[in-house]
Amino acid sequence: MQENVSEAALRNTLVSRYGTIKDLDLVRNKACAFLEFTSADSARRAIIASLPTSQGGEGGIRIDLGDGQHARITVETRKERSERPVSRPRGGAPVNGDIRGGGFRGGRGGGPGRGGGRGLGPK
Repeated sequence: MQENVSEAALRNTLVSRYGTIKDLDLVRNKACAFLEFTSADSARRAIIASLPTSQGGEGGIRIDLGDGQHARITVETRKERSERPVSRPRGGAPVNGDIRGGGFRGGRGGGPGRGGGRGLGPK
């Protein structure tokens, strides 16, 4: 979700197109929102509209931002903890013996645990 989408615009669009929302929580610093529709059918229709057009959706739900601007958002099913990607800490010791580092490449030095462990090694 884009940061410039207001809660009112988001709520109005989703309610008018899909039905009543039980709960809506914007998390601006992660550019996302968590919502719960009152009916499974409403959620299903919003999820289908969020699919790419090649999969029968609309390529996202269009939210009118005013002044002729709009944004597209996607609605996905809630992921259970076991379905969520593993969060990797930044820096510190390798996770599960992984010595490749955090996967961030570009702009940072090649010290131990960063960018594949290139370098001269310990002195």
